[in-house]
Amino acid sequence: MPEFKLIREIVARSSGAMWDDARLEWDLNDVYESDEPETCLCGHNPIMELCILRNRTNGGFATVGNCCVKKFIGLPSDLIFQAGKRVSADARRSLNAEAIAHAFDKGWINEWERDFYVRIMRKRVLSAKQRAKKEEINSMFIAQMKLTAHRAAASAGTALSSRH
Repeated sequence: MPEFKLIREIVARSSGAMWDDARLEWDLNDVYESDEPETCLCGHNPIMELCILRNRTNGGFATVGNCCVKKFIGLPSDLIFQAGKRVSADARRSLNAEAIAHAFDKGWINEWERDFYVRIMRKRVLSAKQRAKKEEINSMFIAQMKLTAHRAAASAGTALSSRH
């Protein structure tokens, strides 16, 4: 069963020897959509939405599919992917709070841009300047997601990738 393989793989990369302890060691480091199908640690293939997890205890990395991250580890990666798809399809749409927080944490946007976006993200009517800034931030978000995919591919030796 794939979920047991994921549990074995995460525990093997963790300081904790039991799943309940091991899964708490991991944070969402980054997310990206792959240009080519990849394989999750659970063995599921093909997957395109990938999450790079970082272990707070030992500094290790693991690349895991978005579904496994949400289902077994409980991190909000799916919300970040949803926001990215939404603004990719229509730059006038809004990112969600999780995507904004992720962009800020990764340094993709600054504090002013984060605060601005939070203030306007639920507004239906924006001024021309507000709309332009929102679309600029959306474009930066999408560009950074694509750059993350390229950085992840380039540093596959650093992150514990599960390509077979």
